[in-house]
Amino acid sequence: MELNVILKFVKFSFQMTNNSEERLTVKLISSDLFEFVIDRKCALASGAIKILLSSPGQFTESVQNEIHFRDIKAVILEKVCKYLYYKVAYSNTMQEVPAFPIEPEIAMELLNAADFLDC
Repeated sequence: MELNVILKFVKFSFQMTNNSEERLTVKLISSDLFEFVIDRKCALASGAIKILLSSPGQFTESVQNEIHFRDIKAVILEKVCKYLYYKVAYSNTMQEVPAFPIEPEIAMELLNAADFLDC
């Protein structure tokens, strides 16, 4: 009887491991339907994305592993994705952090998106 329980636990643990390995990336979709697939670790650098993907309330986004942004255009979302990689690369570093380039023509929209996404 105990062997049966142990085998079921091992099977469950194996299934959980396989599911987590499949979720190493996240798909972010802009308002103009461009898709950006980024590393989950980088996506979690955004406070809002982290809540959507990690919440125990099981948001649809965490189940589907993709997030639709109805108010963020592709050009802005692309820059956000680049910034998330930049943020992860330079967090906890002792070296001098280079400036993150922002084009003046998208600065205001990017600021709004960054505020919304908490990144």
